[in-house]
Amino acid sequence: MAIIRVENFNKSFGEKHVHKDVSFSVQQGECLGLIGGSGVGKSVILKSLIGLIKPDSGRIFVKDQDITDFSEDELIEIRKNVAYVFQNGALFDSMTVYDNLAYPLREHTHLAESEIQGRIFSLLEEFGLSGNEKTLPAELSGGMQKRVGLARSIILQPEVVLYDEPTAGLDPYNTIKIQEMILALKKKGKTSIFVTHDMPSARAVCDRMALIVNGSIQAEGTFDDMKKEKDGLLNQFIEGRMN
Repeated sequence: MAIIRVENFNKSFGEKHVHKDVSFSVQQGECLGLIGGSGVGKSVILKSLIGLIKPDSGRIFVKDQDITDFSEDELIEIRKNVAYVFQNGALFDSMTVYDNLAYPLREHTHLAESEIQGRIFSLLEEFGLSGNEKTLPAELSGGMQKRVGLARSIILQPEVVLYDEPTAGLDPYNTIKIQEMILALKKKGKTSIFVTHDMPSARAVCDRMALIVNGSIQAEGTFDDMKKEKDGLLNQFIEGRMN
């Protein structure tokens, strides 16, 4: 069953045509890697899936619901179920780690404070962040900030997780930690889209890849199958031979 479906997505900003008839789907429990050079609009597609950007034409479906023309009020429910993991973590600087994680629970649920605390401490332990609940984001390393950002994005227990360059700028240790967290969420049945330039991470966590070239998806398949095509688009992209 396709949890995410994008049909004939077109988007321009002024005279710049970013996307031309982009179509793809993501099956339940699958992780799709969305790859391509800088400026091809990978994040534009991700943001459209939670209504932050509207297509000029085309349709976007989440669990067979056409959300393309949803109002902000209607999108609230979608955003509870489709988590967006921002590249920089997007934490509230003035809040502790605990309050950053508590914020969506206090805003969108009726959980008692004791239940909120239990969920937060469980996630902190799962993500290797125990003992940091009173820490401010500025006191954390970049890798830890990203882990807290990922923890906050899934604290409402969404079905879908959208990762926007989650390993960008990380050292090998934190890159592996992020990979492990994503794989753990996959085991729980989460459906996801992974936007990245990091091919080792994409290979580690993604079931399929979709490569965007010149505004459209021009190659799609498993990493291994695409890599076998010696002069295929994936190899051209990895080797820097793509215009």
